[in-house]
Amino acid sequence: MEQQRRFAVDPPETSASVAPGPQLLGWRYQPDARDWDIPRLLEIAEPPESIRQMTVEQILAGTPYFSDWRAYLVFWRWLRTQREPLTKRDTAPAWELTVQLDQGQTGHCVGFGWAGWVDAMPVAGTYQNADGHALYYECKVIDGEPGKENGSTVRSGALAVRERGRLAAFAFARTTAEIDEWIDSQGSVVVGTAWTSDMFGPDADGFVKPTGSANGGHCYLMLDRIEDEDAYLFQNSWGADWGQGGRFKMRRGDFDSLLQDQGEACCAVELPH
Repeated sequence: MEQQRRFAVDPPETSASVAPGPQLLGWRYQPDARDWDIPRLLEIAEPPESIRQMTVEQILAGTPYFSDWRAYLVFWRWLRTQREPLTKRDTAPAWELTVQLDQGQTGHCVGFGWAGWVDAMPVAGTYQNADGHALYYECKVIDGEPGKENGSTVRSGALAVRERGRLAAFAFARTTAEIDEWIDSQGSVVVGTAWTSDMFGPDADGFVKPTGSANGGHCYLMLDRIEDEDAYLFQNSWGADWGQGGRFKMRRGDFDSLLQDQGEACCAVELPH
């Protein structure tokens, strides 16, 4: 059933000959008062001992416990504490991602940002381009605009992935310090920021600079923090021919500027599957 739902919509035709441009952008900023941020989430009390004694699989099967959305948030924190301590590897990126997605000439970046998140370690998935397109259209149903090609939000992407059973709860990091703690120990981060004209072409070292005219918003995946370069490593969804094998880097200060200017950084723990 899930397989049929994921491929119910044929992805649009793609063309590798068309240079990346504004037509590939599609992230929309839409904050919601119901969203939690990282500091608030970490204030939640631990679940009772009866819950802590259960396995992840047993808790997931306990639907009465998850009848309240607050229970999802408690479980999210519990899952963090149960995961074995993670250490940085000697090779970058810290969160291995072997699948390179390509959204084609569409504005489906939100679907592809979250599809990349599913594919990335520490819980690797097998999503392909068709899944990224399908996730986008699931976002549009959540947006109340089914089938429209006008972009979507990081929040709708998180809700769509939650509907697929891949995460229980999500929260937004508001500072680079919160992002650093997350990327160092927990996993990748789905981000949405403005995208400027000078960001379409990374330099010889793989860096983009958020200067030039604003072209819209874009959703992409943060994979690692590069300490010796004071930068972050990102995976884009414009195919392997763009950037450095589909990836790019951005100075920490440059990303912080985008984050503070109505940017988003969504953190979530992927559930076992």
